[in-house]
Amino acid sequence: MRSGDIPAGPGGPGTPGTGDRTPPPSIIRMAAAAWLVAAVLVATAGVSFIVSARTQHQDSTGLIMLGILALALALLSAYSVLRLWSGKRSARETLSSIGVIAGVPLLFRGPALVAVGLLLLACTVLLWLPASNRFIQLRDPRKRRSRGGAKGRRQR
Repeated sequence: MRSGDIPAGPGGPGTPGTGDRTPPPSIIRMAAAAWLVAAVLVATAGVSFIVSARTQHQDSTGLIMLGILALALALLSAYSVLRLWSGKRSARETLSSIGVIAGVPLLFRGPALVAVGLLLLACTVLLWLPASNRFIQLRDPRKRRSRGGAKGRRQR
């Protein structure tokens, strides 16, 4: 088998199946790397909030809660990147939600956080480019089933 060939799945040669373990396209690898960088930055901000709350003793409850929330989002992002690598649609939706819900407010919170907000939004855009859509559709079992069903109806 040549390096560009798609391994045979249950539907025959060239159809993706459950045994299809072709590596993700470069856009998904780039998105995964960017999301991991974003997760590290968000986790760093979370630790910074917690340390700041412990040292300043002003509004410490709010800063600690914000830090815990940032750490939770960073962990959820890292976990979703692992699921994105295998083509899970829910991972793309989770990362997109994090990117938009956390990214847009950060655009209005000062120069340091604007960079993080822009990174989150750029990471979200990478997940919805045409190459990313094709990868997710190839790995989505519902899409494979519907393509196979339509193909069978045309042959009758």
